Amino acid sequence: MTTTVQPQRVWTPLAMQVENDRLTRLLLTYALFMAAAFLVFIPAWVMDARLLDSAAIWTKPQKFNLSFVVHFITLAMLAQQVPRETRRGPVLMTFGYLAGIALVFEFVYLNTQAARGVRSHFNLDGPFEQAMYALMGLGAVLLLTIAVAIAVQVWRKADRSRQGLWLGTIIGCIGAFVTTVIFGFYMSSVGRYVGAPLTGGGEVIPFFGWSREYGDLRPAHFVSMHMLQTIPLIGWLADRQGWNGKVVVVVAALAQVALATFLFMQARSGQPMWPV
Repeated sequence: MTTTVQPQRVWTPLAMQVENDRLTRLLLTYALFMAAAFLVFIPAWVMDARLLDSAAIWTKPQKFNLSFVVHFITLAMLAQQVPRETRRGPVLMTFGYLAGIALVFEFVYLNTQAARGVRSHFNLDGPFEQAMYALMGLGAVLLLTIAVAIAVQVWRKADRSRQGLWLGTIIGCIGAFVTTVIFGFYMSSVGRYVGAPLTGGGEVIPFFGWSREYGDLRPAHFVSMHMLQTIPLIGWLADRQGWNGKVVVVVAALAQVALATFLFMQARSGQPMWPV
């Protein structure tokens, strides 16, 4: 008599069951680390009265902490579509470790600069800052490259019966990578604002810090980057509702790219997304 050993599973904050394999554990460890960092730095965020570019000094690190929590939980869940052997294989594990190296670098530098009271992004004050800013750009690419690696494996090996989730993962991961690189690197070369200095864009949208008085390139970057979450989710919902997953995903992706492009062009013209 033979018995079938069921794969071990772990619980995620989104109440979804994922398998307990090396890649999943690695990605969820990154997410848990960033969630813990967010909690640890709350006292500094609340008590440190220093401002940088018209915002509380710890706002940027805290936003990045939350962003990485969402990022790595998303990757862990999307990776469940490929066979366990693939998740344990050298390709995805290599990209997983590279993302971890980039994460640690970005985390240490962002928080060190915040503690010093100086910028991490858009800081070209000297040779050291210029080199670190370039390395941050490389780190950002590595943090998204794993999404492309997962998309390729989903295209090659995932179950295609769930057309919405399958195509949504591919388009969402690759679309987020391409558009984020385009908008992100343009913004890194010209600055976050159009018509205002780096030191501040006047009245802003709470928490996000996007200017309500000047053109701000960050909303376009935000919309494009989060294709990684929205497009697979829309595909999953289409499958659940029995809709044509491929059509829904393509339309949603085109709409999100169009929105990001509109916000980008609006900012370049000097107009805020949400005027005062």
